[in-house]
Amino acid sequence: MAITQISTSDSIDQWRAKTNTISQTLGDPASLTTTATNVVGAINELDNEQGDLTTLNTANKSNLVSALNEIKTDLDNATTANALPRPVLIAFA
Repeated sequence: MAITQISTSDSIDQWRAKTNTISQTLGDPASLTTTATNVVGAINELDNEQGDLTTLNTANKSNLVSALNEIKTDLDNATTANALPRPVLIAFA
């Protein structure tokens, strides 16, 4: 995606068109589904809500869905011989 830059030599019409392009690309902050009032705040809010992925106790730390899928796979593959003890299962509930 090209970066829209407004130059001091742009005409008023070029400035208007570029400003509209920036607004359309960014989107309407009123449409945010977070409590933030701007895009940077919304991204930071979502980043903070997901937590620090490096502290996950899973091998896959790339994202929360992958980490949860890893746990589900481990639970699905559990057999009587290596089943998780009840307190561990309760912790997942």
